[in-house]
Amino acid sequence: MAYFLPDQWFEFLAAKGVFWIFCSLAVSFIALFKGSDWFVDGAAGAAKKLGIPVIIIGVTIVSLGTTSPEATVSIMAAFAGKSDLALGNAIGSIICNTALIFGMGCALAKIPTDRFIFKRQGMVKLLSCMGFILLCYILLIFHHPYVSRLYGFILLGILVWYIFASVKWAKQHRQPGIIDAKDIHAQKSLLVLGLVFLAGLILVIVASRVLIASATQICLRFGVPEAVIASTIVAFGTSVPELATGVASLVKGHKEILLGNIIGANILNIFVVIGGSISVAGLHISPDFYRLHFPFFVLVVGLFIIFSAVSKKYYNRIFGPIFLLIYAAYVAIQYLVK
Repeated sequence: MAYFLPDQWFEFLAAKGVFWIFCSLAVSFIALFKGSDWFVDGAAGAAKKLGIPVIIIGVTIVSLGTTSPEATVSIMAAFAGKSDLALGNAIGSIICNTALIFGMGCALAKIPTDRFIFKRQGMVKLLSCMGFILLCYILLIFHHPYVSRLYGFILLGILVWYIFASVKWAKQHRQPGIIDAKDIHAQKSLLVLGLVFLAGLILVIVASRVLIASATQICLRFGVPEAVIASTIVAFGTSVPELATGVASLVKGHKEILLGNIIGANILNIFVVIGGSISVAGLHISPDFYRLHFPFFVLVVGLFIIFSAVSKKYYNRIFGPIFLLIYAAYVAIQYLVK
């Protein structure tokens, strides 16, 4: 994406005046939420037309689409030898997805639980996230904080299993989807719905690129250190598709998409983003991850699993403020430490 929209364009725009870069930021927000509208409409319409549970669409196809920015940024960073950016983007995105986006969703609405998804994709999320962190701390114990390419290929191999397992689980889902021929979007053909979905995804990804580049130029303009930009804005920027999709799903009444997208995106961040990055060149783990990022990562993922386990039909809305406070602390500490 940086090839088609290079940083130099935004540097030139910022040089013309801060007004123009703010205009770029505003346009990106408008495009982002319009794209997310199409994205959700296409996904929900296809689900209702085919009788597939909406949460299944969220945990598979939607999450695969919204994770593409993280994968692109991290893998390209790994190619360039920027281990901190590659790993920080993946870990930061999982924290952002769970603490900020899911937290926001819980605070704003009653998010329905899904025991079937929790016992399957939820456990995959727990094992993949905690397994990676455990490996990192074992490497630290042996004074070798470097993840070899072999582990990356192992994660990509597990990804293949996860894809086939997700297809199998989708067929076994205890709550079948509802074919709603009266739904305005389900009345469209699958080809049209697919094009709407794809157009929304492309618009979301492009708008995300404009948003992150514009926000970065604004931060540089006001003297925010580049290290802080990398660890906060980059991770947030690549998670904007999940945020936009989450907001759109709440507004349109498809709350299951938000939950499914968060779980699916977190799993793919481990298998695709981290796995792909490690398989490219291996990853060196800097001390900052052990001091700050990994502890928050374990806290956020652990709380999500606990909250999911104790929730019955809906997640308690008090979970929202808890997650939001944790994310605010995570970002604030980075600014204070840096």
